[in-house]
Amino acid sequence: MFRITAKFLFANLEELKRLSRMTSDMLFLARSEHGLLRLDKHDVDLAAELNELRELFEPLADETGKTITVEGEGVVAGDSDMLRRAFSNLLSNAIKYSPDNTCTAIHIERDSDCVNVMITNTMSGQVPANLERLFDRFYRADSSRFYNTEGAGLGLSITRSIIHAHGGELSAEQQGREIVFSVRLLMD
Repeated sequence: MFRITAKFLFANLEELKRLSRMTSDMLFLARSEHGLLRLDKHDVDLAAELNELRELFEPLADETGKTITVEGEGVVAGDSDMLRRAFSNLLSNAIKYSPDNTCTAIHIERDSDCVNVMITNTMSGQVPANLERLFDRFYRADSSRFYNTEGAGLGLSITRSIIHAHGGELSAEQQGREIVFSVRLLMD
């Protein structure tokens, strides 16, 4: 006879939550692809938002001797909740996939009509040959980490769709052992 235990119920609850998050993320991407995302645009102080995220992620980074810095300033017209989600995904990945005792540097720079945000961190493991693949749904640069980290490989795809919904651009570039995610957002 099969016995239902608290451990069994908890494991099933966790799996249900994971599947629910993945379904929600897939629906978000589908809405984005069909131009159905509704943005609640207002002035967003990126330095303030990114410093709040830094404070949120610092305890996690501290566990492995990692640091996070934020420099610069810039204000864009955008949906603060969506932009926060996008930058949270980028920062979360930077912390997850960088070696211990390294720094994730966030640099905000105003241009004539836009604000550029560069998030730079050292990569642990192999940097994928084609960085554009990082933005593909379900893509993982290091498949051996699939069971060691949360998520379904949708975070960067969602991040790019949020940035595109704001009329911006998101790209990744390798610079030696570092990877730089560049976000370009219009000021108006």
